[in-house]
Amino acid sequence: QYLMKVNPRVAWNELIAGTAVKVPHTALPPPPVTAELVHIQLAQRTLDVYDGATNLVARFPCSIATRVDRRPVGRLEITALAEPANYTFDPAKFPTSPEARAGGRKLIIPPGPNNPVGSTWLSLSRPGYGIHGTPDPEKIGRTTSLGCFRLSNWNARRLAKMVKVGTLVLVE
Repeated sequence: QYLMKVNPRVAWNELIAGTAVKVPHTALPPPPVTAELVHIQLAQRTLDVYDGATNLVARFPCSIATRVDRRPVGRLEITALAEPANYTFDPAKFPTSPEARAGGRKLIIPPGPNNPVGSTWLSLSRPGYGIHGTPDPEKIGRTTSLGCFRLSNWNARRLAKMVKVGTLVLVE
């Protein structure tokens, strides 16, 4: 609807390749700081980033696990970063999920638009858990995941530029 509003002369039902369309400029400047702490607040479904002087430098809405017992709580850390990210589903880690019951075999999806972890994956120190993007940004801020923390792809990419392996992640 926004694109239609800023492009009133475009015939959207007759759109062809090569049609000029105005879109928002979403490129962000590189983050000016390195994160010392990532603080995820489950009740608020937010992910806050703090620098070394304890200044809040970013706040992102995030999705959390549907099941309370699947939410990793406590002190974790970033153990690896992947951009672009592939997705590996291991049914042994999620034996009660519908996907594990249906197929029961390991599945790897290469980077791309339908990848369940979006464009970016940040591994956490609890095996199988991470902070990642999503192909469904409209679901951000909800309880929709199997256990990971989902951000929009653009926020996951921005966070990846601010953290490093070893960055503390506190989940409360």
